[in-house]
Amino acid sequence: MAQTERTPKANSFPDNSPITTLRNNIAVGNTINASDINSLINLTNAWQGHFHTYDDAYQLATYGNNGDRGNYYEDKNTGAIQPNGLSQLYMPPSTVASAGEITTLTHNELRGAIRGFGNHSHYIADRTA
Repeated sequence: MAQTERTPKANSFPDNSPITTLRNNIAVGNTINASDINSLINLTNAWQGHFHTYDDAYQLATYGNNGDRGNYYEDKNTGAIQPNGLSQLYMPPSTVASAGEITTLTHNELRGAIRGFGNHSHYIADRTA
């Protein structure tokens, strides 16, 4: 099946307040706490269920003397990440216990999960115009 890459109009992860808090907490000279790492792990897990809004064309300039030759689009949402996407390739680590160690393994798993977002895909139900 052929795939066409689409430019999304929006995504379903609008709350940036945890990200802003993390940026403030994980700064040069600050102590990185288990709660900061757990917040990052939880954000990564939540992102796996995100979706995008895209334009679905249901009429593109009708041919002949039929219709008004207008282009019509409808906002539609993609599915969540495809099964062969991020969720199968990069699983975020388990949360860290308070005063627990943030191991190299935890760091590498989290890094892999976050980097995986750069190469993921979604299902779309596109109508033929």
